[in-house]
Amino acid sequence: MARIGMKAAAGAVLALIGIAMIVFGVGFLAYAIAAALTPALGVAGGAAVTGAIFAGPPFFWAIIMLALRRPAPPKPAIAPSGLWMALFTAIAKETPWVAIVGAGLVAAAEIFFSHRPRRKK
Repeated sequence: MARIGMKAAAGAVLALIGIAMIVFGVGFLAYAIAAALTPALGVAGGAAVTGAIFAGPPFFWAIIMLALRRPAPPKPAIAPSGLWMALFTAIAKETPWVAIVGAGLVAAAEIFFSHRPRRKK
């Protein structure tokens, strides 16, 4: 049991080291680009171009993905379990008393068909 905990802890430490390497690596790369652009564009200009280099592509990718997103498939007009309700609704539109009797019949049918007896162990 102790080995599983040690492996999980070692994996977590390794993951933290990997994440830190990526974060600091990207940070130092951005600093290097900004420092290289400072003589030509100034401190603010170098920082702005560096920010555009790192933030621009993901931003445009997200905009393109949102624009090309497929619409959700339409939901069915009648749920499969509500077939009885749909049938009685069509009949009940004609006469009000059928609506009252039909609602009772639908409730009884739903209870009868959805009831599954549990097995005793």
